[in-house]
Amino acid sequence: MGVVARYSLKETLRKRLLVAAGGLTGLFLLLFFLFLKWVGLPPDVPGARSIAALTYLFLGLFASYVMIALFAVLIFVASISAEIDDGTILAVVPRPIHRSAIVLGKWMGLSLVTLVYASLLFWGVVLIDQAQFGGVAGAFGSLLAAYGDFLLEGLLVGTVTILGSILAATMTNGIVVSSAVLIAFLGGSLQQLGALTNPAPAFSVIGWITSLLMPTDALYRRALFQIMGNHVFPGADTLLGPFGAVHPPGEGMVLYALVYTAGMLMLAVWRFGVKDL
Repeated sequence: MGVVARYSLKETLRKRLLVAAGGLTGLFLLLFFLFLKWVGLPPDVPGARSIAALTYLFLGLFASYVMIALFAVLIFVASISAEIDDGTILAVVPRPIHRSAIVLGKWMGLSLVTLVYASLLFWGVVLIDQAQFGGVAGAFGSLLAAYGDFLLEGLLVGTVTILGSILAATMTNGIVVSSAVLIAFLGGSLQQLGALTNPAPAFSVIGWITSLLMPTDALYRRALFQIMGNHVFPGADTLLGPFGAVHPPGEGMVLYALVYTAGMLMLAVWRFGVKDL
């Protein structure tokens, strides 16, 4: 397992995709920094700085949420299917390496890359925003909790993608997982809209269903609440409307996401073990 993890890590580091992703992420953080410098500080009125800081922090974190999910999909999408298509997996399977070690090794190596990427993106956005506006993101413990949610998001998307890499072709897998993340976000937005305006219980039901099918949005909303909840200033959790965390998921959803990720990984190991290569 460790050999496969190291091999997957080395192969990933050699890919131009990682170089391109790193360069574009650095450009994003630079543009985010320049944008905040350009808008400058808000007028010196009560609450203006906190509102501006949280608004721009949300923009950065929303972009980070999307970028982490897409990065995880791109890193994991061809982890198994590409090697099956070109036949290189056949050179590994006959050796005294259990099939489960192949899946777990690849998952470990690629997950490490995803976690590093998510860490750089999350803390880059937070530190740039705080350097401009000061500390408005709650206590450090709240930031750590939000950071953990972003890390779990990357692991969850990557794990679902590696399962899809066993079950489907590379392009199909990428489209399906990316669409699932988008649908989860739209369902979560409907749920938040229902909490704001209370138009129909169906909105909340839709949100819960999409969260159960793909908990990425629930983790994102939970992270927003950790940062922008009432511990910052009253009403901060409603500041962003349906795109915020008016009705944040509870801690149980984080536990569900952990179980969900573990279940998807176990399913991937089982499915690859019985797959006809």
